[in-house]
Amino acid sequence: MKKVIWAVGILIFLVAVALVVLEKWVIQTLPDLINSKEDRAYTILYEDVDFQLLRGSIELQEISLLPVKEEKSITITGTMKSLRLGGVNMLGFIFGKVAEIDELRFDSPKFIFVRNDSVASKPADMSKEFQGLFGDLVSRGVIHNVVLTGGSGEFYTKSDSVRKFGSFEDFEIAAVNLETDSVRVNYTIPFKLESIKTSMKNLLVNINQDQTFTLGSLTYDSKQEKFDFFDLHLKYKDTNIEVAKKAQVQKDFIEVDVKHLRIEHINAQSNIYGNWAVVAGLLTIDSLHLHDVRNKNKPRPYEPEKPMFEGMVEQIPFPLEIDTIKVLNSKITYSQISEGKSEPGSLVFEQLSAKISHAISLDSLQSGELLIHGEAVLNGFAPMRMDVTVPYTNDSTKENFHLEASVDPFSLPALNGILGDLVSVNITSGRMQKLEITMDASRFASSNFMKFHYKDLKLELRDDNAQKKKLMSIVANVLTSSNNLPENKNYKTATFQTERNVYRGTFNLIWESLREGMLEIVPGDLMQILMKEQDPPDGGKRR
Repeated sequence: MKKVIWAVGILIFLVAVALVVLEKWVIQTLPDLINSKEDRAYTILYEDVDFQLLRGSIELQEISLLPVKEEKSITITGTMKSLRLGGVNMLGFIFGKVAEIDELRFDSPKFIFVRNDSVASKPADMSKEFQGLFGDLVSRGVIHNVVLTGGSGEFYTKSDSVRKFGSFEDFEIAAVNLETDSVRVNYTIPFKLESIKTSMKNLLVNINQDQTFTLGSLTYDSKQEKFDFFDLHLKYKDTNIEVAKKAQVQKDFIEVDVKHLRIEHINAQSNIYGNWAVVAGLLTIDSLHLHDVRNKNKPRPYEPEKPMFEGMVEQIPFPLEIDTIKVLNSKITYSQISEGKSEPGSLVFEQLSAKISHAISLDSLQSGELLIHGEAVLNGFAPMRMDVTVPYTNDSTKENFHLEASVDPFSLPALNGILGDLVSVNITSGRMQKLEITMDASRFASSNFMKFHYKDLKLELRDDNAQKKKLMSIVANVLTSSNNLPENKNYKTATFQTERNVYRGTFNLIWESLREGMLEIVPGDLMQILMKEQDPPDGGKRR
């Protein structure tokens, strides 16, 4: 009996010694084991390790991630509190060529991204490199689940010196049932998997010294096939009005706020983290506030021709194919500081909602029509609707669209705030009962038909100092139709063409067509001459 006890004791002792020796051997050889891939992109270094053979657990502590090659346009380095390998098949890990790991857990990683070129370069390059980092780490074994908690990052650009231009916090990942032998480029973890959830908070990017983009948070859930972005802001340090006043040239200075943006029914063809591509059923934008400011007192530099609706979709810098885009509870403001003025006048489209169907940015996928329906209230007094049909032509020289728009009744003096800087006319009374316009637009002009029903219209003309021209106002009212209703003998509609300024956007063409149609219906011959004299002498290019 004593011999059996001795034998068992010796066996236990030998096993314990073997485990200690094996543990020390693994700890000594671990750096070579985890960095054994010759084609790896990153090397993992650590200060300490907690190795528990019987539990199948390895925890690396105080980790550094270093790129093998640093001559890339983007380099990523990182530090981490711990990297835990749980449920490790120890025999396979020690003696096999590929380690099988139930869970790979990253604790509080901090990533440093350094661009060795311009911040303005493609942002997709940054996310593609980030995806490559995780692909490199996960591909070192058969890893079934990945968890990352408490992640953060900082963005730098390097030229003569290193400058920080952005950061993010609270980065989280939970990837379940990976298939590491089957690549899938759609996710941060670029392999097939059962599900993945990711989230991030407080993303900040300084686009330049004056302009900053921030994102409150984002979440992605592959099972629900939806991506949510909250609290997006594109802002200037000063207001965009102040920036426009200080600028050396005339251009659009835009600020944007979005409360919530959601992408749903995301197709497997989408690529969210690499070379961006979005194929989805529904994109919803809630509470968009966009403010565009232009200062007409500044010289206007050369600008290329601006596209119309089809061209604007094609300018999206990544493949996009979305069945429906909805815009809710939104507002768009266009502010213009007119020549000789110091403060802007504004067109404000409030209570804006829109539905856009069949939005496709790639020529090769375009077919059929882009459909747009929008509703808004102009400057708080004029509810309006617009329906646009845009055939996909795959030829920028043949861009065209069909538009039908209408405006609900409003008091005509409300137009003074809009027309004041464009024409030296003040509307003192009148009621608009119907305004409808149909446009068929091509690259260089639009053919238009307008109905403009109004009654009790009275005008006064003003000089450059906004003083009333009494005699001319009397003449103008004599020669102007005070009523234009279907029952009137002199009832008028307008069939006319509007030349398109190809250096201004599509909405400029719509506005000019509305204005020219109203001027054709309202005034008599003398008033048309007076109105046309207010146009700039360059054919409208400075409007």
